[in-house]
Amino acid sequence: MSKLDLSIGSKVFYNNVEHIILKAVNFHTLSIAPTNNQNEIINVKIQDLSSKPQEEKTQLDSYTDEEWSEAKKKYNAIKELVFRKKSRDEVEEVAAKYKVTAMTVYRWIKTYEESEKISSLISSKHKRGKKGSRIEPLTNKVIEDVIEELYLTKQRIGFPKIFNTIKAECKKLNIIPPHENTVRNRIKTIDPKFALKKRFSAKKANEKYGNFEGEYPEGNFPLEVYQIDHTPLDIILVDSHSRKPLGRPYLTLAIDVYSRMVAGFYLSLQAPGYFSVSQCLYNAFLPKDDFLKKYDIQGEWEIYGIPSKYAVDNGKDLIGLDMQRVCDEFGMTMVRRPVGRPQYGSHVERIFLTINKEIHNLPGTTFSNIAEKAEYDSIKNATFTLDEITKWLTEFIVNVYHNRVHHGIGMTPRQKYSLGIFGDDENPGTGLPPIVEDRESIKIALLPAFYRTVQKDGITLDGITYYSDVLRTWINRDDEQGNKLKFKVKRDPLSIQKLYFFDPELKEYFELSYRKLHAPDMTVWDLYTAKRYLKENSIKDTNEDDLFDAYERLTHIEKQAKEKTAKHKIRKSKAPKMSDIKSKSKTESQVVKEKETKQADDVFHDLFDNIETFHIKE
Repeated sequence: MSKLDLSIGSKVFYNNVEHIILKAVNFHTLSIAPTNNQNEIINVKIQDLSSKPQEEKTQLDSYTDEEWSEAKKKYNAIKELVFRKKSRDEVEEVAAKYKVTAMTVYRWIKTYEESEKISSLISSKHKRGKKGSRIEPLTNKVIEDVIEELYLTKQRIGFPKIFNTIKAECKKLNIIPPHENTVRNRIKTIDPKFALKKRFSAKKANEKYGNFEGEYPEGNFPLEVYQIDHTPLDIILVDSHSRKPLGRPYLTLAIDVYSRMVAGFYLSLQAPGYFSVSQCLYNAFLPKDDFLKKYDIQGEWEIYGIPSKYAVDNGKDLIGLDMQRVCDEFGMTMVRRPVGRPQYGSHVERIFLTINKEIHNLPGTTFSNIAEKAEYDSIKNATFTLDEITKWLTEFIVNVYHNRVHHGIGMTPRQKYSLGIFGDDENPGTGLPPIVEDRESIKIALLPAFYRTVQKDGITLDGITYYSDVLRTWINRDDEQGNKLKFKVKRDPLSIQKLYFFDPELKEYFELSYRKLHAPDMTVWDLYTAKRYLKENSIKDTNEDDLFDAYERLTHIEKQAKEKTAKHKIRKSKAPKMSDIKSKSKTESQVVKEKETKQADDVFHDLFDNIETFHIKE
């Protein structure tokens, strides 16, 4: 996965011509010059630059675990030698330890220094593909499940039982079991601190791998540490169509410890899970210009990039093997909060308190406790939709929180971040962080994966069939045992109109669309609602037409409810008030009498207009 290095002296391409970066003008503009004529200085927008004239996209999960393990082994061998002067003796020492030639070690170092990516150390033989060398997706799934259920437990089950269980599961599914070394290599790829915590205790893991005590350490520079966590917001949201109450949303947020800048967030009505974390990181990794434009926010959200570390709670949903691979590729280190040590997540917890305190001023707030809520009816006063509260939260973060003096750092988060990036007379800045160029690749890599066979009509997932011509060569393919091959597909829960199909030969993803081209787009939660509707109405033997029809009927019901509510409000606003009716029913004599009474009162009050006050001396 390519990154655009924005540090001074780095080579970039502008209009497919190689340039060198001279300085950062601001967060959006750089001064550059052609490498063959550095006197021809121009200022350009960062978004117009690239790392290569034609960048070949590589998917993070296009390699097997064996290939990834091999690449990490090479990286561990050379990580102390890269980007510095090294002696021949040092290189030969590494070569002897890993039983390769010194020239091989030099080649590994050069390869990594050119790309700064672990995936670059995967051998070209693997990148071209070796027939029969890759594990089938279903076998991969079996390995992952057994490791999760047996290896990562306090029982500390030994390897023989783990391997025998994998073989037994493969036999049940009529698939070829993996080689013993394949399973061993898979276990080696697991983060050792994570494994120690799961198999022994968090305390033991922290004693061996922890590097601090007390409160979570202050970041020494921007993007050194991101903290990430979830919290429910103290507000009831309503449906955008019917305006009926839906419940409290969950916020997943990443904060830069050094500057206290919010690096990214994700807001959802669903309980936090892997998808919430991945979307929060996706938002944190990338520049926010498009995000601000989507919600029509006037302001700057300068922070983006890959942190050196990101700290998380011990929830299972916060870390997975796929996320570990993303961390490996970008050089991030996962840091888990020790159990029973809440001070380790204090920075993100504080901003949660700040946000909820502001939300207590909004209609529909639930407040933080029953006593504070008192007689306030949160449901009756609920007003905000998910999109509206997302816009409100973005506006608050960008234009209020980032510009408010933070007592912990003695300045605003925006000032602190700018200081860390550009520096001042006393402190050199780190410079602008590199930009992830191939956004689609990281987006797909972070999506949840499924495994399905390819039939004549395409691939079916959750009752909906998808198709594209790229599937033709894989229709009804069997493995060597005569079983149907299963292929990896990924789906965005926010839009299930298409799938991403991973071609195992071309090693890239292709988009598959609905087989029924005019079917409505839905979220995965819309789909589950439609299925529940069919079940509640005792509609059996359903197909995708029934699902789409059910979704459209539900949408129509919501639309009608919204129209009825709007008409009711209009009628209510136009209806005459009882006071008006009573006023119109008054007789002429009553009106005259009231007028005379008012005039008499006015005369009475006028008698006291010019009265002077006398002070009596004692």
